[in-house]
Amino acid sequence: MSALAIPAPLHADRATRRRRHLQLVGPGFVPAPAPAGRPMAPAARPAPAARPVAAPIRLTARGRLVVSTLALLVSVALAVAAGAWLGGVVSDQPYAGPVDRVSVTAGDTVWGIAAATAGEGQDVRDVVDDILRLNGLAGGELVVGQQLVVPAG
Repeated sequence: MSALAIPAPLHADRATRRRRHLQLVGPGFVPAPAPAGRPMAPAARPAPAARPVAAPIRLTARGRLVVSTLALLVSVALAVAAGAWLGGVVSDQPYAGPVDRVSVTAGDTVWGIAAATAGEGQDVRDVVDDILRLNGLAGGELVVGQQLVVPAG
């Protein structure tokens, strides 16, 4: 078996060959005619009649993550603010039941007084909230001899 090898010049037409580059063109661009011996480039498409005013924004995966995180943070902040507002509206309702007066003695706590005055099946935490609200107390600090208004059990 025999073969004939004919060496071919590498890139013989390098001087005449143009590299293809991206080219920025505007509406109405007409490409220059191709030199003789080369096929002509396809005709440019006509420009659209009306161009869109604003192109849609295309986000990367990282951009979508940032936008999603910001949307989540805003919605959590709105939920917390709405919860705080609703909690304030609900807790500002005055106590509408009968009340008694209790004098604070040494060692008394708001919890102890609430447990003693709470009715059967009544949650002591609710009674503590009622005592604090009825007496305008911010915390559980009591003074010996202080008169407290408590819900009648």
